[in-house]
Amino acid sequence: MKLGKKLLLASAMVMAHGAHAAVDVSFAPDVETVIVNGNKTLNLLEKTEDLTLNNGLNQIVVRVSKLVEGQGQLEKYRSEPIVITLTASDKQFKVVPGARVISSIDVRNFDANPTVKLIASNGDVINAKMDVLPRNNSGDTATLFGRDYLKDLAYYNQSQGYAFAGEKPLVEPKKEPKQLVKIESPATAVEPVAIVQPAKIVAAEQELKNIYSQLTPQQRKAFLGWAVTQ
Repeated sequence: MKLGKKLLLASAMVMAHGAHAAVDVSFAPDVETVIVNGNKTLNLLEKTEDLTLNNGLNQIVVRVSKLVEGQGQLEKYRSEPIVITLTASDKQFKVVPGARVISSIDVRNFDANPTVKLIASNGDVINAKMDVLPRNNSGDTATLFGRDYLKDLAYYNQSQGYAFAGEKPLVEPKKEPKQLVKIESPATAVEPVAIVQPAKIVAAEQELKNIYSQLTPQQRKAFLGWAVTQ
């Protein structure tokens, strides 16, 4: 995981009455914000408000939330959170569901591919990076009242190479494992050892050969018989 590829500014969100050029974002009635530039905005008791964001890189987490037709009655549906990361300047757009969500069949289809669209004021669709906010596999983002969306987002951003200013990484980058190898000991060659006979033994042997060569056949036979018995 490589941090620092891009920097998200937690102060990017400003109030709707800001007077400078910025990015204006509105939402369909069935889309609610969960997190805006690192700040949790989800409030089940309040309607999602329009946003004015600073030009540049911004990140919004939204979900579709509405009543749908169930088993003869209306049921509350909330989709998985969707992370929107985009770079824009002096734009106006509206966030709407990416597909129809009215019936239980629509819900199943939407759950299979949760999406939203960013519709500009002229009707064009604005491109942005979008992902369903994944649940952290370590299991440390669960709370008594549900998910810790901020922590899930921090894990997501770290995996994608994003970080908010001043935010420390949740997980330190892993070091590359070292390869363990077995070093074979070099074969030790056995050097041949020369057997050196003492000089006196060599001289005595040569003298014995000279004496033996001067013996008669009968004397040699008698000598060999004696040598065998020694």
